[in-house]
Amino acid sequence: MWGIQVIHTPGHTPGHLSLFVKKATLLNAGDELRVEEGELVGPNESATPDMESANASLRKLTDYDIDRVLCYHGGYFGRGASARIEELSAATNGR
Repeated sequence: MWGIQVIHTPGHTPGHLSLFVKKATLLNAGDELRVEEGELVGPNESATPDMESANASLRKLTDYDIDRVLCYHGGYFGRGASARIEELSAATNGR
């Protein structure tokens, strides 16, 4: 059994969800994260009506051991995603 964990990650939409597959250390981030030019980046401000919630959701993702991320509108980011999510979260503190 793969054990998919549903994570409430509002911001892009009030009910936005991300899915974490623990056994695969894979996060399906939906629109919470994006990949631009091979780099994992945070929510798209122009498509995220509640950036405060989106940044709180990003911080929530630091609690998971995520190795790879699949994004809806931004592709795939492999190997070492947790470290990059930590960087993104630290950059949003205070926003």
